[in-house]
Amino acid sequence: MKKSILLLIFLNFFPNFTISVYSQSWSELGGFNSLAANDVIYTICSDLNGNIYAAGEFQNSLGKKYVAKWDGNNWTELGGLNALASSNNLQTLCTDSLGNVYVAGNMWNSSIQLYIGKWNGVNWSQFQIFNNSITALHTDQQGNIYAGGYFTNGAAKKYVAKWNGIIWSELGGNNSLAANSYINSICSDSMGNVYAAGNFTNSSGNTYVAKCNGTSWTELGGLNGLSSNTIIKTICSDPLGNIYAAGYFTNISGKKYVAKWNGITWSELGGLNSLGANNNILSICSDSVGNIYAGGEFTNSQGLKYIAKWDGNSWSELGGLGGLGATQDITTICTDPSGRIYAAGIFFNNALNNYVAVYGNISNTPSLNDKKELMIYPNPAGSKINLRTEMKLIGSTYQIFSSIGEIVLSGVIVTENSNIELGSLSKGTYFITITQDAKRTFKIIKE
Repeated sequence: MKKSILLLIFLNFFPNFTISVYSQSWSELGGFNSLAANDVIYTICSDLNGNIYAAGEFQNSLGKKYVAKWDGNNWTELGGLNALASSNNLQTLCTDSLGNVYVAGNMWNSSIQLYIGKWNGVNWSQFQIFNNSITALHTDQQGNIYAGGYFTNGAAKKYVAKWNGIIWSELGGNNSLAANSYINSICSDSMGNVYAAGNFTNSSGNTYVAKCNGTSWTELGGLNGLSSNTIIKTICSDPLGNIYAAGYFTNISGKKYVAKWNGITWSELGGLNSLGANNNILSICSDSVGNIYAGGEFTNSQGLKYIAKWDGNSWSELGGLGGLGATQDITTICTDPSGRIYAAGIFFNNALNNYVAVYGNISNTPSLNDKKELMIYPNPAGSKINLRTEMKLIGSTYQIFSSIGEIVLSGVIVTENSNIELGSLSKGTYFITITQDAKRTFKIIKE
């Protein structure tokens, strides 16, 4: 705990530190306080071009909720100031292959109706009206849009609504799912099957993952196949078609876990207590190579929230112990086409604003055509790191700090390509600053 406090003090001296794009570590997307969300971020997603979208309780200068867009250079309000102008919270986002953006939650129109907002690249429109809040949006590979939440059909049952590009319908037919409580999450697989989960229960009173093959709904794994004893908060699929579920439910040891459906049976991903989450899991996702990520209310040995990664063999903390350093809950995670991982939620930066964190899961080797003033690689590092600089930085001094702010190495940059030996340093997290460029502090992981 003492080290964590000293690290926070150290970071206050460098509030605008940025991490090299070649660094496999966490940073604030856009740089320190670039989004400056003044309240909770509930949902993030990416599109096929790698743009990132965020929404939640945060407001613009006129006090209205909006969708924020990161285009690779800047955060902007999607559509311009007050284009969406929601007075209520935004709970869920998705995009389709045409670049449309969909947002929903508790948005009321002038007729006191709840609706999905659609951004078509030019303006926002009311995409569909529902009789209660929408908590889940999803788009499949065919471009169909799915919605779920608290809204009900004529029989007062919750259902998954489907837009096929022409009309809205109740997925599976009228009252085919007949969910007796709300829907938290929707996903699909490459075969076109759609899955839904939440707080609705089967005849045994257990929550479950429901599967629709296009014509009918079934309980995935059969009655009590998952045997979830409470809310399922989040589900996702991987490239191989496996389905994952997580939330408030526990294993026999009382630990939260990620459940995996492999087409035959449900199991605890990694085996009993391999993740061993000590609190609720609020969001899971998969990347293009099948790694699974989980985040939420659970903490590491330092009491910090983190993103757990399953690489097919074991669970680990993404970015290393305390790498993300979130002191409050992670409500949402996603990936982009380049394999970067994003996280957001209740946690905030030194300016007490919420932000989107990004883990730059990119090659450790920089492009020869990269024109950045300063590059540091590889990262994580072994016995040494390489510094590639422009001429103007030659003669500058560098300092490497430990995680508690002590200077452990220093020297002078004498060439455009320098090697710094790290052999004497123990494994862990360090920070390097260049005196001529003190606002750019880089994080180094020594392995």
